[in-house]
Amino acid sequence: MAFAHMPACLMFEMEAVPVFRPVDLRANSARIQISHDPWIRIEGPDIVLSWAAVNDLGGKTQSAYRVRLFTARFRLTDGVPVREETPLLDSGWVASEVQRCHVEIPLPRGVRIRAGLRLRDENGNESEEAYGDFFIADIDWTAPWIRPVWDDPHRPAYFRKCFLLDRPVKEARLYICGLGYFEAKINGRRIWGRTLDPAHTDYSKTCQFVLFSELDNWVKQGENTIEVTVAAGWRANDGHYLRNAGTPSFFGPLQLSAILIAEYEDGSFARVETGADWECGQGPIVFSHLFDGEIFDARMKEIVYQPAELADAPGGIMRPMTIPPVGVQKRLDPVSVSHLGEDWLLDFGENIAGVGELTLDKRALRSGQTITMRYAERLNADGTPYFDNLRGAKATDTYIEAERCDVPGDIFKWSPRFTYHGFRYILLSGISYYDCICVAAVQLCSQLESTGRFRSGSAVINAIQDMIVRTERDNMHSILTDCPQRDERMGWMNDATVRFAETPYNFDATVMFRKICRDICDAQKPDGAIACTAPKIYGAWPADPVCSSFLIAGLMAYLHGGDLSVIKENYNNYARWENCLLENSEGFIVRYSYYGDWAGPAYACMSGENAKSAVTPGEFMSTGFSYYNCRLLKLFSELLNKTDEAAKYDALSQKIASAMLDKWYDAKTRRFAPNSMACRAFALWLDILPEEDRAFIAKGLRDDLVQNEYLFTTGNLCTVMLLEALSRYGYIDEAYELITRQEYPSFGWMLQNEATTVWERFELKDNGGMNSYCHPMYGSVGSWFYSSLAGLRPTDEGWKHFSVKPCLPRKLLSCQASVRTPFGEVFLRWVQRDGKAYLQLDVPFGAEAEVEFGENKTLCKSGHHSFCTDCF
Repeated sequence: MAFAHMPACLMFEMEAVPVFRPVDLRANSARIQISHDPWIRIEGPDIVLSWAAVNDLGGKTQSAYRVRLFTARFRLTDGVPVREETPLLDSGWVASEVQRCHVEIPLPRGVRIRAGLRLRDENGNESEEAYGDFFIADIDWTAPWIRPVWDDPHRPAYFRKCFLLDRPVKEARLYICGLGYFEAKINGRRIWGRTLDPAHTDYSKTCQFVLFSELDNWVKQGENTIEVTVAAGWRANDGHYLRNAGTPSFFGPLQLSAILIAEYEDGSFARVETGADWECGQGPIVFSHLFDGEIFDARMKEIVYQPAELADAPGGIMRPMTIPPVGVQKRLDPVSVSHLGEDWLLDFGENIAGVGELTLDKRALRSGQTITMRYAERLNADGTPYFDNLRGAKATDTYIEAERCDVPGDIFKWSPRFTYHGFRYILLSGISYYDCICVAAVQLCSQLESTGRFRSGSAVINAIQDMIVRTERDNMHSILTDCPQRDERMGWMNDATVRFAETPYNFDATVMFRKICRDICDAQKPDGAIACTAPKIYGAWPADPVCSSFLIAGLMAYLHGGDLSVIKENYNNYARWENCLLENSEGFIVRYSYYGDWAGPAYACMSGENAKSAVTPGEFMSTGFSYYNCRLLKLFSELLNKTDEAAKYDALSQKIASAMLDKWYDAKTRRFAPNSMACRAFALWLDILPEEDRAFIAKGLRDDLVQNEYLFTTGNLCTVMLLEALSRYGYIDEAYELITRQEYPSFGWMLQNEATTVWERFELKDNGGMNSYCHPMYGSVGSWFYSSLAGLRPTDEGWKHFSVKPCLPRKLLSCQASVRTPFGEVFLRWVQRDGKAYLQLDVPFGAEAEVEFGENKTLCKSGHHSFCTDCF
């Protein structure tokens, strides 16, 4: 509003000046141009820098780049931060259109490295210099492992080490791994605001350590103390559901291994490692369980320390944690508070994953007073919280007061430290709500950046998109879980097969995909069998054949993240998994299935609580994904210049497709043996049908859906394929009717029943079976929002080439989407008005788009593009 009073000449002078500058610098696919994010850690020794750019000067492509690398640190001089730099590399101007370079020299580990980048375009324009910082976290691990003297893993251990630094400290860093989860303090100060570190892995195969760097303001010359609290987390997550799976290989005692390195001003080093000289005791967190919650007893004021014990290593190799940490996404206040007997029911308005946070006044408390928070996702019809779907998870956090205090202003906050819950409601017991200063809900999730935005003229579709994004966040806790509330919370790979196509539209997931592939490899058997969950907790070897998510994670890292290294690292493992399926095939038909097209509407499933499809053969789904694996392996082979392998997988895929058609397809009647919606949608998605039959099959699929009043019979895998098939073959209006309907079964039905996250089932059931109300597998339809309604699909490495072919339902008058890609922001908006359709498109610098809009088919270089056509 202040601009309204500015002189016209001054307003004219403030008009935007054309710029050319690099943006979105990345190191090994991690975005490093975020100065406020301290987590940017990468794994060496191979370092690849990549970048995007904005260019308003008319240039379309890069002609050359110049990279400078140097160490950078900040020192306080008279209270003012001063940056010190030491040059490491100056590439000079390198002629190249490729927006990426491989660093050929070894770089120092553990210290801040600053990358400076300048670009030239094809017109000779030279950019500003842009900067990004990162840390190489690798270290030769020498520290012993220690453990507490007691055996109960659900009693957290408080480790401590006092040590002396006898000279002024120039720089310090701490490498630490505490299993299952840890928090660290130096000289009484908690190091940063992270939680649930380190990332969950199979600790018998891989342990991830955390690098805390630039700690020279934490340590000092003289006496220092490191304190580390270690709780069970996934190290002993013995829930009722998991007892049926046997003991996971990564279960074991609480353990800690750590290395602190301090560099003195004179250039010498001090090194402090875990060992028998560390102490360990029990503190106020008297119980901690990932599913059940925590108990904090404030009466435990003094920690009695005793020597820690040396312990055997858990068995896994030590790797730096390079995915973003779990942290606070947001805090919510209750939208309503109501009496429930002597308790209080708090509604936070949306389903989140996290914990409750109490702000208490000690004057309102008495010694021994017990306050509990019990968590629930929804309410029964009578308004009481519904707990049955939590199954064995107690989902309860408890605070026990030490003593009453009459000192005014003695206000403090408490929340559990090593657990999280899926909830919308908290049942607060043991205290009047009005004696609490505040009760908040704290959302916790892995801090993957949001990279996509989608909005349309449909309020229903927008609400579904919001549900999908919220559900994804609620299921990001160093693994991409299936649910955040019950005694499960695993990385199910069958769900992920379609989920992984949606996730990278909405989030920067490339580094997460790399970790997921490594988690899968950790559980892979010599015969190539992968497990149903990663890390392996529940399920069988070999996994359900629909788990092409293993390969799709690599594909998405390449298409969305521009990172071929994930495919390169895992290529042999991908091939071994497909070979396992071929070994379990007869005549190229895979002989087994566990889940198939899982958890469709109840009328399309087996009787009772059995969520298997009653209309689509599991072996059909299994064999189809065996075919799909071969098509991906052909692509991967071509990308890696493995010509013979590409020919091999091309031939295999053709044999599998022929076997599928011979077994299930009647070419004369053009019908599948069961002729379910899933069979037809999946076959169209795979492109295995004879070309001349595809339009006929698609029309039959459309007619079947309409005649049955949109009562679809597809499950978790084929529902999004059904939408894609309808859109691809000209039935976008029917796809729109399906996605926006309000009656059961539909996403609108979930919304009508107050859903704020996507459900596991379309039914609202009152039992302890499969009833998660925050489950991302059906959120896969979000990929259809971007790829069909907006029409945006990457077709080459990191969106360097992408297609634009939006589908315009008659009832939808507008749609817009943006995706932040490795080349920059892709933005699209279309509207329908007065019989015309209008399209606006921004193509990033260095990228190009193939646009099909109405009768227009255009190849668009970087810049802004506008189109207009008759409505179609």
